[in-house]
Amino acid sequence: MKKHLLLLLFPATALALPKLDIKPAEPTLPSPQAVQISPNLAKSEKLTLSEELRANPELTRQMINRAIDSQQFELLPELLRIYEQTPQPDKVLIDYAKGIILSQQGELDQAIRLYRGIIAQYPNFQPVRLRLAQFLFADQQNEAALDQFRKLQAEPLPPEIANRVDQYLAALIARSSWHFNFGLTYVRENNVNNASKARYIYLGNVPFEKNSESLPQKANGLSYHFNLARSFNLLGSHYLHVENQFSGKSYWDNHAFDDQQNRTSLGYQFQNAQSRLALLPFYEMRWYGNHRYNRGYGLRVEAEHWLSPRWQVSLAGEVGQLKYRAGNTALNGTNGLVSATLLHAFNAKSYLYGGVDFLRDLTQDRRLASKRYSGRLGWSQEWWWGISSRMQVSYGKRKFDQKHALFNRLRQDRELDVSLTLWHRNLHFWGITPKLTYSYRRVNSNLPDLYGYDRKRFYVSFERSF
Repeated sequence: MKKHLLLLLFPATALALPKLDIKPAEPTLPSPQAVQISPNLAKSEKLTLSEELRANPELTRQMINRAIDSQQFELLPELLRIYEQTPQPDKVLIDYAKGIILSQQGELDQAIRLYRGIIAQYPNFQPVRLRLAQFLFADQQNEAALDQFRKLQAEPLPPEIANRVDQYLAALIARSSWHFNFGLTYVRENNVNNASKARYIYLGNVPFEKNSESLPQKANGLSYHFNLARSFNLLGSHYLHVENQFSGKSYWDNHAFDDQQNRTSLGYQFQNAQSRLALLPFYEMRWYGNHRYNRGYGLRVEAEHWLSPRWQVSLAGEVGQLKYRAGNTALNGTNGLVSATLLHAFNAKSYLYGGVDFLRDLTQDRRLASKRYSGRLGWSQEWWWGISSRMQVSYGKRKFDQKHALFNRLRQDRELDVSLTLWHRNLHFWGITPKLTYSYRRVNSNLPDLYGYDRKRFYVSFERSF
């Protein structure tokens, strides 16, 4: 009798629900340059500045060219300052050197304007055209870069330069193609329904025994994802961006908790060497227990900017409408997300990041509406002997808008998540690197008999991008 009464008192929306799907602002590490610009093969000793340069404009001009050829760009500002004071300096050489200085300072847009001006006057000046093409490539102006590299390819070039142009063209084709990412993970769940292990719920002093479906359940299965994306260069650094993200979990011994999600986005993106801004309207669907669970639409805004070569800030905002299938319509409503992440790269092998997130879930039944505040801290490190690791810790607080239907008090949860991933950089099969992950989640609730739980996972994942 207690079990039947419990089912009436605790509807599905009050018990096990799929975990909230939160997409925070993700940091993006600087990828290695697709084509390395190697220094001139001729080795030169470090240049020295002297008063002779001021009295000898031709020598100063030669020293500027030697500094450019040997990639000793740090000498250019002083050499250029001296050269500009000499009688009748070469204006083209000045702009050529200024463009390199600007590019080193991250001012690629100004460097590109200078070089376009030189090419307009001297269309056969191939060293300038090559650097212009490289600057356009670095500034994510793919179509413009492709045009310049095609023009260079049509010219008789030294073998080393011709090979470099071919490498850039191949990199541009790859950058403008579809990008795919997929992963597969075996998962063994000891609490697939995120349920409290307390067997009884007390209303006052009266105990009600939970049925077996309301206690933690085990499951074995696969977690998987398949994502594809492409950016179509419209003009300069402006793109049309399209992507589809699909992820899910399927359990062969407990299909009631199978969970799949799909989101399709199509929108505008601006991207250059330092920044990225995307406005992405989206449509999404979710299936739970082999039935359609909800569908929704909204707008996501993403922004990234490198403050310096070591510091990056990432921001994300999202607002959407969700509609649930019959039986869960109390969850219909609006949700919003604001997220910020700051990343610091110590070097090419180590980085640290931290972030804060705010999630607003405004449902039709205000007793199910909530606010969630959380913070994240992560660290990635490449160790000796080919070992790499990534660790993240997050802590959040979730507070509901109105009192619980049965307990007559506001539900408040404290959520702790810890994960550690290890892999060996030299261990891979067909481009896939296996990774070992341990994760732990604990939810402390002021209604612990219903919503407090902990969960541990240890799994092996396989992922590849191409």
